[in-house]
Amino acid sequence: MDLLGQEPQKRQKTNGQKIVLMLLITSIILSIFVLVMIFALQGNKTNALGLLIDEKPVQITENMLISDENGVNYISLKQLSTLIGYNYLRGGYEEYAEDNTKCYLESQNQIIGFEENSNEIYKTTQNSETDYEYYNLNNKIIQSNGVLYIALEDLAVGCNVVYTFSAENNKILIYTTGHLSQNYIKTFAENGLTVNNDAKNDKAIIYNMVVAANTSGKLGVLDTTLNTIIGHKYTTMQFDEFSQNFIVSNENKYGIISKDGNIIAELKYENIHIINYSPLLYEVKLNNKVGLLDKNGKLIVNIAYDKIGFSESTNLTEPTLIIENLSNNQDAIVVCNAGKYGLVNLTTNKTILNCDLEKIYSRTDDLGKKQYYVQLQNTEVSLARYIEYINTTTVVTN
Repeated sequence: MDLLGQEPQKRQKTNGQKIVLMLLITSIILSIFVLVMIFALQGNKTNALGLLIDEKPVQITENMLISDENGVNYISLKQLSTLIGYNYLRGGYEEYAEDNTKCYLESQNQIIGFEENSNEIYKTTQNSETDYEYYNLNNKIIQSNGVLYIALEDLAVGCNVVYTFSAENNKILIYTTGHLSQNYIKTFAENGLTVNNDAKNDKAIIYNMVVAANTSGKLGVLDTTLNTIIGHKYTTMQFDEFSQNFIVSNENKYGIISKDGNIIAELKYENIHIINYSPLLYEVKLNNKVGLLDKNGKLIVNIAYDKIGFSESTNLTEPTLIIENLSNNQDAIVVCNAGKYGLVNLTTNKTILNCDLEKIYSRTDDLGKKQYYVQLQNTEVSLARYIEYINTTTVVTN
């Protein structure tokens, strides 16, 4: 018997403790659940696809990345362009039309053109005197919502950037050549080398090559792990992306060396530069006369001329270098001596027309086809008609 009335109170207190305990357990369980959800969400956020350009995080905006029916991943050229230092313009370069099936990226040092459903792109520079450089991608350019897209795996050739994917971090990594060049400066300096980072030589980085000078100031080429490809022997060195050759010089003598370190043209010329890409032609100068080498370094036009090509541009004349399929499916090239022009067969190195003409030029007709003309004694004559006349009146010998 509870004479003091304490027993009911004890039972009441015990029930209250049970309720408090249950609430405490429930609270702990809820807290654990919330923490698990937070960690799960953070984990998902960490594993979400990311994009870094030159090691800086970039927000992946709507429609920046898409995939085609084969699972190939693409990136918007328009959205990418501003992130890697280009302007995006619709239409073809030097084509004055707003065409969604074409676009080009333009920077101070490069112009790159793209077309929908094509895996061929072209590259050139502002005020270039050579023809376009054409490159092939592994995948075709595609369009979505009026914007052209390039496959991520084609970015190296297509946009002159280095692309990798980190599966561990689920990150797309894109590096511009300028950024990589700056990164290599410190590494190479620690090994007594100075990176030569002009715009053209920076492109060699895409192909795992770095132009650098040794402590004597002589230039050579190394791979990105400091293995020598071309020895440090040269005072100047310039990389050409299209051929992946280097035009080099030492003691004012110029030559050509391949990306494998093989000599294509010996260092014996006063100057060398590329004047055409399709076909690849090197203009070489010796004893103040010029001639042409082909892609293999073979002399195909004698070093006997003052100038190669006709460069005058007016309403009636267009600059002219090569005349395709002039005869027997063989091309001819315009040459000049003492201010007078002639033609040489690019296949046989034989003279077609002596340097007797005031001009040899082209003009594009209303159908977009080039028509060729010569001027003699201030009179314009079609090239075909003039050659026919020459062939019926005299025999031209080399």
